[in-house]
Amino acid sequence: MGIGLPEKGLDQQRLRWRDRLSVKQARIAVGLTLLIGLLFSGIQIVWDLREEQNLIDRTVNQVLATLRESATQAAYGLDETLAARVISGLFEYEPVYEAELRDNFKNVLARKTEKPINSNRTFLTQIMFGENQEYEIPLNTDGPNGLVGHLSVKIDTDMIAEGFINRASRILLSGIVRNLLLGLVLVAFFYITLTKPLLGIAAQLRQIDPEKPDSAAINIPPHHARNELGMILQTTRGLVERVSSTLDRLLESQQKVRDRESRLSAIVQNVADGILTITPTGRIIECNAATKEILGLMRDETPKGRTLHEFLLPRAVPLLEHSLEELAAHAPGAEAVEKRFTLPIVRADQKEIDVSIALRLIPDSATPLMTAVLNDITVRKRYEEQLVYMANHDTLTNLPNRSMLERSLSEALNTHKNNASERSGATAILFIDLDRFKVINDSLGHDVGDLMLKAVALRLQRVIGRQEIVGRLGGDEFLIIIPDLKETQDAVILSQAVLDALAPAFDIKGRVLFVTPSIGIALYPSDGEDFPALMRNADTAMYSAKSSGGGTYHFFTKTMNESAMARLVIENDLREALVKDEFELHYQPKVDLRTNQVCGLEALIRWKQPGRGYISPMQFIPVAEETGLISRIGEWVFREVCRQISEWEAQSLPPMPIAVNLSPRQLIEGHITETISRILAETATPAARIVLEVTETAMMQEIKKAATILDELRHLGLKIAVDDFGTGYSSLAYLKRLPINSIKIDRSFVRDVTIDTDDAAITRTIIAMGHNLGLKVVAEGVETQEQMNFLRECNCDEVQGFLIATPLPPEEIVQYIRRPSIDIPSEI
Repeated sequence: MGIGLPEKGLDQQRLRWRDRLSVKQARIAVGLTLLIGLLFSGIQIVWDLREEQNLIDRTVNQVLATLRESATQAAYGLDETLAARVISGLFEYEPVYEAELRDNFKNVLARKTEKPINSNRTFLTQIMFGENQEYEIPLNTDGPNGLVGHLSVKIDTDMIAEGFINRASRILLSGIVRNLLLGLVLVAFFYITLTKPLLGIAAQLRQIDPEKPDSAAINIPPHHARNELGMILQTTRGLVERVSSTLDRLLESQQKVRDRESRLSAIVQNVADGILTITPTGRIIECNAATKEILGLMRDETPKGRTLHEFLLPRAVPLLEHSLEELAAHAPGAEAVEKRFTLPIVRADQKEIDVSIALRLIPDSATPLMTAVLNDITVRKRYEEQLVYMANHDTLTNLPNRSMLERSLSEALNTHKNNASERSGATAILFIDLDRFKVINDSLGHDVGDLMLKAVALRLQRVIGRQEIVGRLGGDEFLIIIPDLKETQDAVILSQAVLDALAPAFDIKGRVLFVTPSIGIALYPSDGEDFPALMRNADTAMYSAKSSGGGTYHFFTKTMNESAMARLVIENDLREALVKDEFELHYQPKVDLRTNQVCGLEALIRWKQPGRGYISPMQFIPVAEETGLISRIGEWVFREVCRQISEWEAQSLPPMPIAVNLSPRQLIEGHITETISRILAETATPAARIVLEVTETAMMQEIKKAATILDELRHLGLKIAVDDFGTGYSSLAYLKRLPINSIKIDRSFVRDVTIDTDDAAITRTIIAMGHNLGLKVVAEGVETQEQMNFLRECNCDEVQGFLIATPLPPEEIVQYIRRPSIDIPSEI
């Protein structure tokens, strides 16, 4: 605690300091004035000395010049009397103490000497004027021998110096007295006019409270209102006002800083992350409450003074030490650097947790310190591990998903490539697709389908060995990887094991279900050297197995690849054909057997590709069905038929129905009702003019759904016909449940009705059954007169086929329709 002087003692001390300051200033002012006076007096004396020296020279030369003529006559005439008068005249100038007149032969004509003044200032005289001075002038005439003599004088400088020193002393003394008085006057003047007012200002400033400065405490006397002191007082008052305002803002800022520090301290103490202040050696200086919770310390325990190393697993200590050293070695004042890493910590309760730590140097710290922010990431790390697992596994079956299968296969292939010289064999993949799984999904629901997929996954897991990997690619597709296939027969054995495992019935929600797999096998390196190539070829082999009836396995062959490439080319060309409008419609007529007149048409699509001509529908329709392009093609066909109907109505062509084939994919997967309704509305086509032909097989795939869609189409006003009737595998009783208008006997029965009694019996039965159900019966594929006669005898309603006419372009079919009747025999 400091010891201070009483306030009264401080004032007395300030007064003594003020008096001392005033006396000192007075002495300095007087001394400076005297010095200035002495300086100027000295300059004046030096100047007068120079003038005095010049005056002596001028005076002596003037005296000699005055007597030169008389002295020349005396020397020329050797007149001693005249010479004596000349010499006597020289002594009229008091400083002369010796004079001499000589002829040119150095004979003295006259000479006079007096004793010089003996002065005690000789040394000073020598400094000012030097030794006694001598002057000599030559005496000349105008004759051929001009020089007749010399006149010389000596001057007593002591006499001159004595007078000069007396004058200089008076000048110096008067200057000292004058300057001393002037200094005293100036001191008094400045004390009254400046020092005293300034002391008054100082007294006013001393009365201002430093903590609460008030400008009103500064009083400006009226007589100083317009002078410099008044300006000083006004400036000081303004300064005090600004200081007061600044001080208020400073106090307000300090309060805000204190409030912010309080809030920051509260935040630090309540934040969930542990915040510590540590030294470069890891010793803990400060910490918040969350740190104790993270470290598992009790409320009354503190980690202060301990090192962070004590809470780490031994393997993590080097990482922390290295990071602390690296951060401490960072240049001070440089850009801030932060170190982030994860450390395993052993809590006080011996529980191990993972902590994310962020280290940062504290800038402008007197001693090197760091902040460490701890965040318990144990839960997050587990969550991340779970996310990684979910990212690599199928959520439904918990099998590896496509990305993980791709990595596993790539690793197996790289192992083969790196050790190609040391190991033989191959890597095989089995691409598994469940046959007719879509029927289960669509008919029983996706929940049953998901349970079926789980059950399939469990059986596949039991089949594989330790080296094999099984995963789900998506949907009903699975993949088995055999990393090290010793013999091709091993892939066959595993494929057969998969077939055997999936052969027994599945009990799904009390339902007994069966499923068979189609398996495609591809081998590395013969069938591909990377994941995409092997997958593509295995997929091709799988489709080959599925096309052969399913429930089997096929190895990939180059022939399959060529077929797949051909399908791909057709697919690309189909897409381009849709854009470039390369499709055409041809129309095949139907003839009523009772009237022999055209009673309807069937629209058949034709594809005329530039440079290749017409491509058979048998080539591109299956590809369109497989790729889904059939929906776009079918929509184009329906729109084109509606346009053609409008055009023929404008040509006054007799109205007749036109049949349009509806593919299974259009019927089941698409939004056929909305599409047809929209096109009919856009083209203003009567719905009764359209007959939709649906194959029996397509309807039987999902009869309930097909019946619903066909019923919707019937409500639009369209007519429904069953195409290829008789080729289905189900009972004919479904005819009662479907909203159909007619049936078409498949050409496979019509072809042999005249030579095969079974086909003839079936055809008669179909015609009779159709009529009993009130349906119109159409026979297609009629190519001979015998077939025509047989159908006429069986009371078949309509026929179509090459015997009647081949499919014709629109302009040719118009001419055919305009005929009054069709004489079948005459056409043959």
